[in-house]
Amino acid sequence: MIIIAAILAASLAGGATGSDPAPTPAVEVERADEAFWAAYNVCDRGRMADAFTEDAEFYHDITGLTRGRDAIVASLISGPCGTPGQHLRRQVVEGTVQAFPLADQNIFLVGDHQFYVRQDGKAEHVSARARFADVWRREDGRWRMARVVSYDHGPPPYAPPPVDAAFDAARLPSFAGRYRSPDFGDVTLSVEGQGLRMQSGNLSLALFPISDARFAATDRDLQFAFDGDQVTIFDGGQAVTTAQRQR
Repeated sequence: MIIIAAILAASLAGGATGSDPAPTPAVEVERADEAFWAAYNVCDRGRMADAFTEDAEFYHDITGLTRGRDAIVASLISGPCGTPGQHLRRQVVEGTVQAFPLADQNIFLVGDHQFYVRQDGKAEHVSARARFADVWRREDGRWRMARVVSYDHGPPPYAPPPVDAAFDAARLPSFAGRYRSPDFGDVTLSVEGQGLRMQSGNLSLALFPISDARFAATDRDLQFAFDGDQVTIFDGGQAVTTAQRQR
């Protein structure tokens, strides 16, 4: 009984401390990765530099290979952080990050991320999506990136907004007609089913109502906002032109 009581007492004492087990190397690397990107999002040169080994190599499917910590950080400062009036923010795609242990105290971290741009005070929008594959190395008691591969850059997948179920289809003819844009020439809109058909040169798109006077394309991030006899066309959330109805 004494032995059992001692075991129970020790168990309860241990539970009372509330101490958590030490994080695994994989968790440590994921936290280090989050810290690096937090520094990237505010263009903190010192914190970014501290996340790379001195002999780091950065492979990028667009800009190519950059060797060495100083050169990598310099390219980040002059590139993503160096455009006046622009702010670039990176965000991981939830559920895509995976960490795998390698020999010699290395961790292989992979996942997907998206980049958001805010230009000249305009609304922030998604500019690209890509994949990353990094080798993190344990040195001097710290995890640092030794090899970085950023690849498969492209536009983010388009997720169309929901259809406005309350929209009265009888109003569709009021939006139809020929509009003229100083940037793209004639834009023709005609009624098609429960929406509109947009034709401009060789481009033909189906549009559906998302609000009382706003339509969206079904397969790309284009929206058309109507105001009387004119329509403003938005591409990726940014207004690109205004077209006037031709009588």
